[in-house]
Amino acid sequence: MYKVVAIGTNEVNADMAFDGKVITFHSYEEAELFLKESQQKVFLPDNYKLVIKKE
Repeated sequence: MYKVVAIGTNEVNADMAFDGKVITFHSYEEAELFLKESQQKVFLPDNYKLVIKKE
């Protein structure tokens, strides 16, 4: 399982979630697609980046 996480330069991690549930993916490719779509739609502060983590 994989999840997309926002990581700040201050090492603060924020899991991507919907209705209070962390969004997980069965494959890296699914997570990567979600990450790419999120980068286009979600506005994060400049000190954060989205990464994929394996659970």
